Amino acid sequence: MSTNIPRTQETDNTVYCAHPVNIKTGKIDGRFGNDSSIGKTISKLWRSEGHPVNRKTGKRESGGPFHVTHTGPFIEPGVVNNVLGGNNLELLYSGHILCAHTPTAAMNAHYDGSTPDMDEKSLNADGTTAIARVAPTNPTANLGTTLAETFREGVPSLPGIQSWQARTRFLKSLGSEYLNYQFGWAPLKSEINDVVNTARHHRDIMQNYDHNEGNNIYRRFDFSPEIQEWGEDLSPSNATAPLGTTYLNSGAVANPAWRRVSVRTERKRWFEGCFTYGGPSGTDSFRNSLRFGSDADHLFGLDLTPDVLWELTPWSWAVDWFTNSGDVIKNITNFATAGLVMRYGYMMSETINTYSTQYGDALWRHCDSRVPLKTHGQREGSCSAGYKTIRRSRCPANPFGFGVGWEGLSPTQLAITAALGITRLL
Repeated sequence: MSTNIPRTQETDNTVYCAHPVNIKTGKIDGRFGNDSSIGKTISKLWRSEGHPVNRKTGKRESGGPFHVTHTGPFIEPGVVNNVLGGNNLELLYSGHILCAHTPTAAMNAHYDGSTPDMDEKSLNADGTTAIARVAPTNPTANLGTTLAETFREGVPSLPGIQSWQARTRFLKSLGSEYLNYQFGWAPLKSEINDVVNTARHHRDIMQNYDHNEGNNIYRRFDFSPEIQEWGEDLSPSNATAPLGTTYLNSGAVANPAWRRVSVRTERKRWFEGCFTYGGPSGTDSFRNSLRFGSDADHLFGLDLTPDVLWELTPWSWAVDWFTNSGDVIKNITNFATAGLVMRYGYMMSETINTYSTQYGDALWRHCDSRVPLKTHGQREGSCSAGYKTIRRSRCPANPFGFGVGWEGLSPTQLAITAALGITRLL
């Protein structure tokens, strides 16, 4: 095969049809049967740099863009068993039934049989969307946003937290009067539970982030298939080639099978990638916040009363949590530009355009016995034929996304890829 791109290859499409048997002599009738050619499929390899990815190490060892197209005729033959034919019903046949494609002007307008090169712009856009959907939700900017939203919506004001100690001392000093639930203890307990729940939620998010840091995280995203169909009913007709109408009884000629021509376009798109990330999890603010979350867990498991709350130390944990969260969010958000890296990432698509004519079951004369000859009519042998065009594409990403060349990466990003053993493919 030539090293030039695109490389073209032609493949013959053939369908085997069996020979009928003469029921009187028991010999094969060679006038029918043998292989039937329906034309050639033309395949073009537009791009190919495909090499396997090491799934054990997760490293993107190689692999570049790939695009191939196939276009040509197809047939899905029908099948009949023990049917009689010939001028005197002397032939017995079991095997394939072929049919002919019948294009129409209305359907011609919908069929796209072109085979262009890969649409990189569209694949890059789809790949960017896929990454946004399936990139690990805990690292970088997504984590910062989640923490910020929880922090903003889940805790009361800082002055309220700072007043807990004084309010608890007052309620404890009242003795049994602290059971004045409506105006004293209930509002304070509600505030504490709000902060505890917020701290626990933050801690769970950050623990997951800390657990996955530096590991290979595999993700796949499938877009919803895009399917379009158009159809037109044609006048009824039987599919009989290559055997001829003599294989049909009179009832089949009077009651031909339904026939329909249609165009179907189906497009599938999906993304596969391996992510890894580092982050600010080694900073004091991150570790402190995890500790504050553990304090909140301990507090959450207690039956709170003013006496219990008074004994809890350190009193500063809630204030420290409140003020420390801002540092964690800031650090993670600032790290977003370089924290998440793909060891490999591929956007793939497959488009199949099918232009076909479908035939329903025809009425055939079936042989029940040879001596004496007994027959009955039975419908079978539905089939279809037409043309099909297939396009398959694969577009690779660099470690920081689709549509960004290596020349566009910052020195920090290049340093990160080098540290992870990810190098530019030549």
